[in-house]
Amino acid sequence: MSTAVKLSKLLITRYKNKLFAISYENNKPNEIEYIEENSLLGSIHIGKVKKIATNINAAFVEIEFNSERQMVYFDMAELKYLIFADEKEHSKLYEGDDILIKISKLPIKNKLPGSTANLSGIESEISDKIMAKKNYIKAPSMLYAGSQDYIDIIKDRLKYCKFDIVTDIAEVYEGIVEFFSENNKKLLKRVRLYEDSMISLNKLYSIDTLFGELLSKKAWLKDGGYLYIESMEALTVVDVNTGKNVQKKDANIVKLNTNLEAIKETARQLRLRNISGIIIIDLINTTDKSEIDLIYHTMKEYLKEDRLNTVAIDITKLCLFEITRRKRKPSLEEIMKK
Repeated sequence: MSTAVKLSKLLITRYKNKLFAISYENNKPNEIEYIEENSLLGSIHIGKVKKIATNINAAFVEIEFNSERQMVYFDMAELKYLIFADEKEHSKLYEGDDILIKISKLPIKNKLPGSTANLSGIESEISDKIMAKKNYIKAPSMLYAGSQDYIDIIKDRLKYCKFDIVTDIAEVYEGIVEFFSENNKKLLKRVRLYEDSMISLNKLYSIDTLFGELLSKKAWLKDGGYLYIESMEALTVVDVNTGKNVQKKDANIVKLNTNLEAIKETARQLRLRNISGIIIIDLINTTDKSEIDLIYHTMKEYLKEDRLNTVAIDITKLCLFEITRRKRKPSLEEIMKK
């Protein structure tokens, strides 16, 4: 678990009729997560295996959610955790089998939701009820809807630090209060319902401006340079530009400072825009090995602030910095296009 995750305040509010959790550190936003209001994520199902694809060691499993049937992806590497929804002995997975799975990833771009057979972490009382039902309910069927997504978001962040929570949504406030009342009453003093009729929470925190900036391809750097962020099907490219940086310094110093500022802001933009998969940062070209090493190791430190598994891979001879970031939810751009 990273000890570098920075968070002092969590804001839960709506933007364009969608619910978001916005993390702040020293009054500066550093992460945004979309909140599923009727979340598939974390729900537990008896699913029916429809197809086994041995070439990719995966199975495609049918589930039912919100009265609609859909397919989810199951990695066969998880067979060791698998629980079958009948009383027969099983040594192998076959098409037509009914299995117990939890949804671990939401659909991203053209990919199906991901599922896991590992049900660890579920409260024992819930687990007992699920096990009692599994042999008597016909697949596909949902056994457990999971907790509210905003509660899961709060629980996840509490692994790293304590923080204040502000929301202008009464039912969200009530849900958080209920959760803390049952689990950690000391944290109740950290929750606030914003009710000022003179100025909205949106205006107070400049939410329109923030989202407008994040939905733009350009992100400005402090010294006048900028990032140009282009997301494609297979990867995201971040182009670093000196832009309006006209500091009266040696050109090499300007390049290094711009690159260092760019990687810091890129790490932040990944969290704010929820960009995942393969990320290529096209740095301003340098052949100085000591500078390249400094950029690489500095970025590794910045990436420790990310709750999602984010890895600095390598900087090529063409000064292309390759990074990978775990996929969990759709990006901010995808969410706003829905």
